[in-house]
Amino acid sequence: MGIWFNKCNFLVERRNHETLLPIIQREVQAGSTSHADKWPAYSTLNQLDYIHQTVNHQEDYVDPVSLVHAQRIEKLWLDAKIQILKKMQKVPLQHLQSHLDYFSWKKTKKK
Repeated sequence: MGIWFNKCNFLVERRNHETLLPIIQREVQAGSTSHADKWPAYSTLNQLDYIHQTVNHQEDYVDPVSLVHAQRIEKLWLDAKIQILKKMQKVPLQHLQSHLDYFSWKKTKKK
């Protein structure tokens, strides 16, 4: 599992509140807006001076009222997993972060 912020990404061991919030607070400017699913680890972002808008993927992929969605990041992670897993056959797991960095670099270079 990884998390993506602008032009950087991080490999994380756990996707829980205790792991993700310190990274978010370090990497994301207060007052920023995020669109995500209703993953419980993100539940306090609005209380921490972030504008956290959600979509409930059990009901919709795009919130019918606010039009919030997380489709771009979901597609980006799908692309990353496919490309990295193809290349990582027989590569030690300790090199996964460097593969994520390279994927991120390639994506930002295309723009």
